[in-house]
Amino acid sequence: MTQTTDAGPLAELKAKFPNGVWTTRANARLQDALIEGSGLGRLQAAVGWAARMQATDAPEPFAAPRMLLFAGEYPAGWDSGDYAPVAEQAAALERGEGPFAEQAARAGLPISVVRTGASEGAEGPLLDETELDAALRLGRDTADRAIDEGADLLLISGLGAGAVTASVAVCAFIAKDEITNFQPQLHAPGGAVFDNAWMGRISALRDHLAFNRGFKRSPQELIARLGGAELGAMAAAIFTAATRSTAVLVDGPAAVAAVMLARDFGLAAPKWCYAPNRSTHPVVVKLAKQAGLADDLALELDLPDGTALPLGWELIQAGLRISQSLPMPVKEEPEPEPDVPVAGGIGVPTPEASEAALAEPAEEPEPAEESEATGEKA
Repeated sequence: MTQTTDAGPLAELKAKFPNGVWTTRANARLQDALIEGSGLGRLQAAVGWAARMQATDAPEPFAAPRMLLFAGEYPAGWDSGDYAPVAEQAAALERGEGPFAEQAARAGLPISVVRTGASEGAEGPLLDETELDAALRLGRDTADRAIDEGADLLLISGLGAGAVTASVAVCAFIAKDEITNFQPQLHAPGGAVFDNAWMGRISALRDHLAFNRGFKRSPQELIARLGGAELGAMAAAIFTAATRSTAVLVDGPAAVAAVMLARDFGLAAPKWCYAPNRSTHPVVVKLAKQAGLADDLALELDLPDGTALPLGWELIQAGLRISQSLPMPVKEEPEPEPDVPVAGGIGVPTPEASEAALAEPAEEPEPAEESEATGEKA
């Protein structure tokens, strides 16, 4: 973990790549474990990722997690079919109400709800320059504050269907494909197909895209025009964590889209991220692979954004505890080299042997014997 990021443009910060050799060493260590069976299964990918984060072949459970849930308003229609307005979802979490808050509490995960500014630009960019700067600063300050307070792992996700719709727009732009290919079928409570909600989101997004075509790709432009304040703040938090060598867990299409936005600030950013659950949402399927995220835990939960984080966190911690407890073969210590004094330049003495040799008086050479017959020296 590095020091707090200095003031200045986010794009001027640098993030280092974690060293992948630790994943190789961690996998090799697990292969040497004195156990019956094939090992940790799908948990091994998470252990290998944690090894890169901690720069060790025997990673330990994380000690100080912090969950950051970002909430922001989007234009009308972007949240069609959502079970509750995003402001109500945020307020419930702050009160500790609802199954999500209960799961996080049981897992020992402190929640911070980060309220971003609204992204209301309908005819043109979602954010003007001032609003964009505020969103990036909010995400950066939020991550810095959590890490300064001791967090060694950030769990990041978005709230509300509006951010998910924004992720569809970002993904379609990156993939150069139609938005309908990344907006899945929606379902109403009870499981019925919710065509009206699907059409509401697609219609609102198409109207917005009509005013936002042909711009040059950059993280700032993508956030201002398509991602909005919520995705922008998440991207800034993820990139800031990467610059400070701090691990990040993400969940849901909004957070995965934010990972790709963070990648545009610095290519190393996704390598500090892990998605324990990859839903079948097309945005997650497309961008998680493009970002090069490590293999997930194969939970395949299709739930609102962030819901899988407490479960994923607990499974990762369990995997790390198991990997720490596995019996390992005893490493043989190399035999010490003998104390060999120097004699005629032969031998490599230890310091003790050299001192002993210097302390002994040198022997006088014996005189050469003369030949009895000739008197010559032999």
